[in-house]
Amino acid sequence: MSHALGDIPPLARLPVPHAAVLNIGTLTTDLMDSYLETLNEYNQSGWPIILDPVGAGATEFRAQAIVEFLDKGYVDVIKGNLGEIMAVAGWQGGQSRGVDSIDAGNLDDRCRLAEFLARRESPTVWLSR
Repeated sequence: MSHALGDIPPLARLPVPHAAVLNIGTLTTDLMDSYLETLNEYNQSGWPIILDPVGAGATEFRAQAIVEFLDKGYVDVIKGNLGEIMAVAGWQGGQSRGVDSIDAGNLDDRCRLAEFLARRESPTVWLSR
């Protein structure tokens, strides 16, 4: 709802069920700071966080942001296309072309990828087409 640092603590403490979405589609250094604060506050409050790693493998900046998010906190859901999820998992071929998914892997491969990432990071992995 808001990227303003001053909004994050009160939003994280709202008593009604809600979640935060960290969408890196338009990632900037200021947004990184906001997302790290959101990660911290929502982890403390116990509300879920959804990570949408848009173009995760497209640039080193995005790849490092994902590493930092997963190192500094817990996300409940990682939602992405095949290339994004492969990049988050560190699997070969996870180079993204922006928001387009790469066309690789059969259903068994996709299931193994989702299971691998879920076991490593403990979230639900939502692998879109």
